[in-house]
Amino acid sequence: MHPVDNEIVVHCLASGSSGNAVLVVAGRESLLVDAGLGVRTITRELKRRGVAPEFLSGVLLTHEHIDHVRGAVPLSRRYKIPLIGTDGTLQTLLTQEGRDAPTRAVDSRGEIGVGVFGVRAVRTTHDAADPVGFRVSVGGFAFCYATDTGTLTPEFREACVGASLVAVEANHDIHKLRFGPYPDIVKSRILSREGHLSNNAACDFLLAHVADHGPICAWLSHLSDVNNTPRMALNYWKKRYTAEGCKASPAAVEVALRDKPSLVFRARSRSVQLALF
Repeated sequence: MHPVDNEIVVHCLASGSSGNAVLVVAGRESLLVDAGLGVRTITRELKRRGVAPEFLSGVLLTHEHIDHVRGAVPLSRRYKIPLIGTDGTLQTLLTQEGRDAPTRAVDSRGEIGVGVFGVRAVRTTHDAADPVGFRVSVGGFAFCYATDTGTLTPEFREACVGASLVAVEANHDIHKLRFGPYPDIVKSRILSREGHLSNNAACDFLLAHVADHGPICAWLSHLSDVNNTPRMALNYWKKRYTAEGCKASPAAVEVALRDKPSLVFRARSRSVQLALF
């Protein structure tokens, strides 16, 4: 069944190197953010949540790496759904795939309307053609999403102000990565400005946001299966938050699972009464 008309629901279908996909549903309209699962898996998970794939308003693509686009072109071609991303992302993806699909370009600092949704792209720093994060808004609700980024840009930090939900990368524990099995060249890439955010970097961002703007609902996302665990990421956040002695309490900080559906966020009415499950 569809959510009631004044309800907004965000479903994390997967968040990690195995695949990334988040479904945003607002009444009878829906939007997919990244499509890194296979097309059959995406179709199945959409239908389980009462969403017919052919009625998606669009698929937002952060960048062209396979764990974010695995099912994008097949889904787009099968159901005539526009793929929405920067020119660099779309051109690189279609070249990789060797076939066309319906597309719609957005500037890396641009804003567009997609059905009932307002979509704002914000720059990220990753070793991809032209990567971005997104702020997706409808009514009084806003969802900010940035994974696969070595830093959180000022544009993304600003976009998170007033957001109802933020999904931010917490890819690795720095100590676990440095002393883990990866080759040095891979470790250097992950730790670079165009790599991935650590638990420490994610917590730095959340603590600064809470201090400046008050409570936040956040999903720690895109955890490594080798260099992190959900318990490690969440415990690190709790220790940092306690150690900082923050006066403002976060509304909720949870961990998205990397290889299966996990978190669901609901916002009801335009006054944005929030609940996180």
